[in-house]
This record gives sequence, C-alpha cells and structure tokens, in this order.
Amino acid sequence: MAGKFDKVEAAIKYLQEDPSAPRSVREKLNAITQYLKQPVDDSTKIATILSDIEELCMDVNIPPFVRTQLYSISGILESLGNE
Repeated sequence: MAGKFDKVEAAIKYLQEDPSAPRSVREKLNAITQYLKQPVDDSTKIATILSDIEELCMDVNIPPFVRTQLYSISGILESLGNE
C-alpha cells in the first residue's frame, strides 16, 4: 500500500534533483524528507512542513520555477490535510 506522503516525497525528490534549485532549498527539502519519516501525527507533519515551505517561498532569491514547485508541494500537503 502506498504511503500517505508518497506524492509529497516524489515532488520533493524531483526538486532536490533540479540543478536550478539553490543549495539552501535542497538542504531544507532534505530536512523535510527526514521529518516525514518521524513518528509524528500527520496533521502536525503537514502543518510543520507547510510552514517550512512558506518560509522558503519568502526568499526573494528563489527562482520562479522552484517557487512554483514549492507551491505545488504545498497544494499536495493541503489536500492531504483535508482528507
């Protein structure tokens, strides 16, 4: 059975492998990936990760494509939170 956060992990992996993504974004995404594996309540995970992604999106130095991908990950997380 597929995990609840499989789509999120796939989107994060795609962005981590993108050479146009700044190193700081890739490092934060790596930390998020590790956090997804922690035994924490799903709603807490979603809220924490959404907060982290929002923080990343505030950075004016983030390329527009990367920001769009981050918003996409946020959308996936929000849909999981509504399930």
